Amino acid sequence: MANKTKDKRFKKDYSKKDILSYLKGINKLLKKSPTYRDLKTIPGPAASTIIRRFGKWSTALKLANIRPKTYQLRYGERSYIRINWRKMTDKDIAKKLGIGFSVVRYYRMNFNMWKNRKGTAKATFRKHALKLYGDACESCGIKICEWHHIISKSKDPSDWCILCPTCHAVITKELVKLNNREDIKGVLLPFVKKLYYDLKI
Repeated sequence: MANKTKDKRFKKDYSKKDILSYLKGINKLLKKSPTYRDLKTIPGPAASTIIRRFGKWSTALKLANIRPKTYQLRYGERSYIRINWRKMTDKDIAKKLGIGFSVVRYYRMNFNMWKNRKGTAKATFRKHALKLYGDACESCGIKICEWHHIISKSKDPSDWCILCPTCHAVITKELVKLNNREDIKGVLLPFVKKLYYDLKI
């Protein structure tokens, strides 16, 4: 017995092939990637039917060779980016694929394909700071380290220091002000000693 809708009309059992042909036709008619709203004005399978058949709306569009209205790529384009991202710029890849370069960049960053393959500047500077000042807090000696800028965003190693989370929090909460590296022992350490004494640890 055939299924019927609430208004007693017979439902058509759309195959995946029918749906893909339908989506291609709408794409050609509208000259853009179809949305749920577009399907309400054009006779054919409902969006819910398409999702039920393919699992996701974007999957159906990509199988119909239509780019979804999100930062998603068609089949074959992801592998092209993975093969060429080191030797081509994002703009060159985008031009070759006929897409916006922001789509390429979005895909790269989400799959950890960074252009700076030696690591980000922040990670490099932190590693350098640990080599210079050791892997223990310069104030209290605890070996749980965080990299701190005495002068905000400075790239000069003389404006850096290594602190534990507690000592770091004392500075970031502005309980103590560091003006230079000498203040680590002269200002921060006395404050932290008193703090621990008051806590009776």
